Amino acid sequence: MGSVPLHVAVIDIGRKENTGWAIDGPRPSQGENIDECIDALALVLDAGPLALGLEAPTFVPLHRESTNLTRGRTGDRDRAFTAAAGSAVLVSGLVVIPYVLDKLRARARTATATLDWKTHLYARGQLLLFEAFVSHQVVATDDGPHIRDAKLAIAKFREGMRDPLALNSAIDEPNCLNLVGAALLRTEWTTDLSILSQPCLVVRQKG
Repeated sequence: MGSVPLHVAVIDIGRKENTGWAIDGPRPSQGENIDECIDALALVLDAGPLALGLEAPTFVPLHRESTNLTRGRTGDRDRAFTAAAGSAVLVSGLVVIPYVLDKLRARARTATATLDWKTHLYARGQLLLFEAFVSHQVVATDDGPHIRDAKLAIAKFREGMRDPLALNSAIDEPNCLNLVGAALLRTEWTTDLSILSQPCLVVRQKG
């Protein structure tokens, strides 16, 4: 059986006025309205596999020492999730991500979700979730900054997935609490509690 084209989408998460999204694939689309995004995601998930990137911290480290509890994740470098901007996006993600997953679940009851990017996606109804990490940069484009960042992250993901077995996450925190995993449990995408301790792939695009 031949492979089905993979759609890749990224949501740049923020407050209502700071949200943008884009979908790349046979059915490309983009916008700034989160409900329109969910409609588009449901359509492409019904047609084939979908990789969905979320531009917000998707997991936090569980440190062994009290002196490290608020330390940034390994690889965060200049934009630690505990800094002001990172913390604000993390909180936004805590409400936006479950909203998206809940609405998408209602539209795709038989779909399955995974965090394992090394497993090849080939069938409709397969959803891969990853974290998109885009450093602020200036790029010549007619798109708004949040749609632009979503497209940059899509391009970086596509580049890495040319060889998924060799693709490493930009942030390496094997001992973590996965916030997307919690959202997947809450919205009934999975019942596997081990997903709470699995880190997401982090795809980082720098200017």
